[in-house]
Amino acid sequence: MGMKRFGLGVIGLFFAFAVSAAPVGMGARAWVSIDQASGRELAAHQADLPLAPASLTQLMTAYVLLGDIKKNKLSLGELLTVPPAAEQVDGARVFLKAGEQISVDTLLQAMLVQSASDAVLTLVTAADGSEAAFVARMNREAKRLGLSKTRFMNATGLTEPGHESSARDLALLGRALVRDFPNRLAFFAQQELVFKGITYYNANRLLWRDPTVNGLKVGRTTQAGYCAVISATRGDQQRIAVVLGARTDAQRTQDALKLQNDAFENYDSVRLYRAGQSVKVIKLYRGLSDSVALGFAQDFHLLIPHGSAARLKAEVITQQPALAPVNKGQRMGSLRLTLDGKPLGDFALVALQDVGVSGIFGRAWDSLRLMVE
Repeated sequence: MGMKRFGLGVIGLFFAFAVSAAPVGMGARAWVSIDQASGRELAAHQADLPLAPASLTQLMTAYVLLGDIKKNKLSLGELLTVPPAAEQVDGARVFLKAGEQISVDTLLQAMLVQSASDAVLTLVTAADGSEAAFVARMNREAKRLGLSKTRFMNATGLTEPGHESSARDLALLGRALVRDFPNRLAFFAQQELVFKGITYYNANRLLWRDPTVNGLKVGRTTQAGYCAVISATRGDQQRIAVVLGARTDAQRTQDALKLQNDAFENYDSVRLYRAGQSVKVIKLYRGLSDSVALGFAQDFHLLIPHGSAARLKAEVITQQPALAPVNKGQRMGSLRLTLDGKPLGDFALVALQDVGVSGIFGRAWDSLRLMVE
């Protein structure tokens, strides 16, 4: 069988280069930055080290609760009764009183602005009857999202043996929040909350210092140190940066900003094809159609060094002749990319539709065509 190659102008691909050297002067214990669109890493240090996540835990609490709201199991306007345990819980608080009724909306704000443990306990008790039952759901979601170094023992992030996560896992969780709940991101960008006459300020200093930052959460305990998961958008680019185990608030802020600046200044993330968009139509024999379109089942992104897109080269490679039947999703070729003559890899192209086998006369005619071509 012959190989057929087709030139193709390239503007993007789901590909990552080697993780960059760390930005100068990083002081935190672990960190990572990723591209939001592709999930690929841009810089990392001890990214899989299991560490106490402090109130970054509440990003998973929020993920589960926002899922409940999306499924209409909870509503933002719904009033929840504060359980007695919430009045006694340790950690940051907004001083809820047992028996009070507070809206889900206000409780989410209290959790994400103030890391309020009493708000967390009120929300999770209403959702699942107990914190333990809710935590079991948090761990199931962590497993589903591929957070391999994460185990939650509570929903607040208070220090507890075995309660741990990693920079890489928290980056993936942050990416999932941005991807799955884009219409709820205002909760994570909120700078302050006025509740019962008291103004609570978000400890994420980058919400004031960098207008491109739109979340997600910071935390601190004695064991965890100062921690942050920071989302930022500049133009059409979006990045997630995680810092764990910084020694001071200033170090956490500076390290997160360095990661974000490095990620935006050194890399471009662009989309080449939408899911289901045709990359190439190839000739097909013995089918009900004489051609089949090839493409990608999911959006296809490229992560490349900044400014290098014009130096990319690509070709489509297919095995010929292509014969029916064809099943949608069946691999039928590949997209081969190079940058400055160096290979980036071959990426599978799949059939975008089913094509059945033609009748006996059509098959006979195509057999003759194959003999002479």
